[in-house]
Amino acid sequence: MTSQPLISGIAQIALASADPIALVAFYRDTLGLPVLFETNGMTFFQSGATRLMIGQAQPGQTIGGDTVIYFEPRDWSAAEAKLEQAGIALLHPAQKLQEAPGRELMLRAFKDPEGHTLALMGWRAI
Repeated sequence: MTSQPLISGIAQIALASADPIALVAFYRDTLGLPVLFETNGMTFFQSGATRLMIGQAQPGQTIGGDTVIYFEPRDWSAAEAKLEQAGIALLHPAQKLQEAPGRELMLRAFKDPEGHTLALMGWRAI
């Protein structure tokens, strides 16, 4: 008998924010994530199969930290260009992680306005 994994996926990621209204605008307007709903001062976005929640930081809670959220763009070149046009400081040149026939898996990190580390990670045609 084969046992099933205990965990089937990541349902939600929460980000603490000093200014949730401004941070929500970044994720909605710059990154283009669709808003699912807002409740009790929290905004929920859909990103693939995972929800992203942005809410007010609690007293003593650190904003940013060691977590990196990797976003898979539909079109690598278009996403990279849109971030650059929006004035987002990309932290390094695109890094090739893997190559396959006609494409390469790329990674490029950046930060949101409050210092959370984000990255584009996806396939780019070659």
